[in-house]
Amino acid sequence: MKFRFPWPGRKKKAKEPAKDRPAVPQWRRSGSSREVRFLREENRHGDFHPQGRILKLEPDKGLLAKSKGRARHIAYFVGAFIVLIIGNLFYLQIVKRTDLQQKAIAQISGEHMEVSPRGSIVDRNGEELAVSVISKSLYVDPQELRDDPDRWPGRRVPDRDPRQVAAHKLAPILGMDEQDLYDRCKASDLRFVWIKRMLDPYEEEAVKKLLKDEKLAGFHFQEESKRYYTKNKLAAQVLGFVGTDDKGLEGIEASMDDVLKGKPKKQNNFFDAKGNRIGKSGFNEVITRRMNTVELTIDANMQFILERSLDDAIQRTKAASAAAVLMDPNTGEILGMASRPTFDPNDFSASSQEAFKNRAVNIIYEPGSVFKPIIGCAGLMEGIITPDTPFNDQGSIDVGGRRIRNWDGAGRGHIKFEDIIKFSINTGMADLGLKLGGEKETEYAKRFGFGAPTGSDVPGEQSGILYDPKDMVPSDVATMAIGQGIAVTPLQMLRAICAIANGGKLVRPYIVRRVIAPDGKVIEETKPRVDSQVISEEVAGQMRDMMEKVVSEGGGKPAQIKGYKIAGKTGTAEKLSPKGGYIPGVYIASFVGFVPADHPQYAMLIMLDSPKGAFYGSQVAAPIFKDTLQQILVAKGIQPGDSSELPTVESLTLEKQPAPAELPELVPDEEGNVKLPNLAGYSIRQIQTILYGGGLSLIPQGSGTSWKQDPPPGTVLHAGDSVTVLFR
Repeated sequence: MKFRFPWPGRKKKAKEPAKDRPAVPQWRRSGSSREVRFLREENRHGDFHPQGRILKLEPDKGLLAKSKGRARHIAYFVGAFIVLIIGNLFYLQIVKRTDLQQKAIAQISGEHMEVSPRGSIVDRNGEELAVSVISKSLYVDPQELRDDPDRWPGRRVPDRDPRQVAAHKLAPILGMDEQDLYDRCKASDLRFVWIKRMLDPYEEEAVKKLLKDEKLAGFHFQEESKRYYTKNKLAAQVLGFVGTDDKGLEGIEASMDDVLKGKPKKQNNFFDAKGNRIGKSGFNEVITRRMNTVELTIDANMQFILERSLDDAIQRTKAASAAAVLMDPNTGEILGMASRPTFDPNDFSASSQEAFKNRAVNIIYEPGSVFKPIIGCAGLMEGIITPDTPFNDQGSIDVGGRRIRNWDGAGRGHIKFEDIIKFSINTGMADLGLKLGGEKETEYAKRFGFGAPTGSDVPGEQSGILYDPKDMVPSDVATMAIGQGIAVTPLQMLRAICAIANGGKLVRPYIVRRVIAPDGKVIEETKPRVDSQVISEEVAGQMRDMMEKVVSEGGGKPAQIKGYKIAGKTGTAEKLSPKGGYIPGVYIASFVGFVPADHPQYAMLIMLDSPKGAFYGSQVAAPIFKDTLQQILVAKGIQPGDSSELPTVESLTLEKQPAPAELPELVPDEEGNVKLPNLAGYSIRQIQTILYGGGLSLIPQGSGTSWKQDPPPGTVLHAGDSVTVLFR
């Protein structure tokens, strides 16, 4: 008997009466057969069994074959699908792995040039003079500057010119001309156009907000190192400045560019699905790399005093320019170097090339009488003279058809050689020069370092000019002895005088003290260097004594500082004309000296170019030397060697100045802080005593009685801070 089983979707027949309806089977699979239970079935008597019964029937072989075929097809399909998936995974994970990795990284990352800030420049005490910070520069890709529908989801793309919008909105923020900005944005043939370099932080934030609000594409930021000079104009010519590409253009910035300049490094940033940069992680953490620090020999406090003195000198004398150099005569360390006119390296583009000149090394001039000690040492070394050698000064002398006169035209009769130095007598020096001869004069000038660069690390140094002995006529020999007919730099002149101060050693000047790595390790250090012993200690000592008398008894009296032995020499020379010869009525005034005269610690030269009115070195340069050096001595706490001429307590009382017992007492608290009192009405020595008790240092300005101070009274300072006090 065959049975037909209903399939889903097959229409059911109408129900038949119970007697005529065939049995309806219910079945389930059991092994290879089916159990069919008939709910109703006739027995042999034609009656229906009330419970029905279970019959074992053979399966339908055709139906089974169809089921097996269907299952086989399904299995083939599933197997093929699995093989296809595995094959595709193999292709993606093995064959295309590298390409897909690169594409994936490109989608979530962006290449970024990490810029290391330029190394710092500090003074000898570690005070920062030039530092760098990382700032953002703005550029545009004109081909990206368009309105993409993706930037306006669910909204209609506005009808506008994005270049015009960008120019109109950005120009006020960046302080730029709107038309110029528009022209940059429409350069469709370019992919990179700078908009503005080195944005200030507030500009950067304002630009970012505007680009986001206006949905402007194509604008990007690039990190660059921006240079700041913390003291503005201080030591401007020494430091120099840096261009927009972080390249040193002048001064130490240029000469030490390889040491200071930061090295760019590629860095990948990672972004989420919305384009936001992912936060700190091991993948995109940017570790800023610091560069080397250059430590100079300059003392910022001394430099400040030196430059302020030059500013005062320019104001008083109306000089066209000026230069000053302060050195340690024993080591060659340059403690201060100033030049006027000057500029602010933070805004160097606003100044002229003339202001960039470091006149201490890159101008040459006739030294005049400050050169006389050099020829005097030559005469002493050659045994031609002694300090007591007599001369007969007639006020003038004829040499080779040229008349050489004393500065005042007067003759002093029979005098010693030390008086020739003391009163700067031209006739006596011309006579000595003729006795030495041109070859010896030039030989000793070269010994003292003239006619060639000093070998210092100060950029832009000139060589100077000396005669060729073969071409010298008698008048040249005589005028060279009084400092005319040759040309020197201020640094050369000071270096030569330092050889007299330190016992005859020609030290090499230097301004870079050391180079320090980011980890604090010293990788380069300049040591004091003696190039040669140019004169004997005995001759150096004799000339020191004569130069001390120049200040104490002779023409250098305006440079006297009470309580201190000062050795020095004045100089006044006609100014050379670029066309040849001299400029009538135009002079260069100078003063060079050192202190204390017996054990020098500081040597300094002041040079004023073309002062108006008074022009002698003793009139205009010596007072500047005195004021500057006095402030430095007090600021550094160098006590006077001779107190015989200093004011007594009684004289201070007569001047209505407080007695020492009435001086305010500064006692630092546990943290080293002190409260500054009112310092008006005291002398320099009293102010120094007051501040010393609190661990403070004094920067005096002027002389006499104090009347103004900075910071003001009541300011809380920390031990080691400085106080500027004005005296009159």
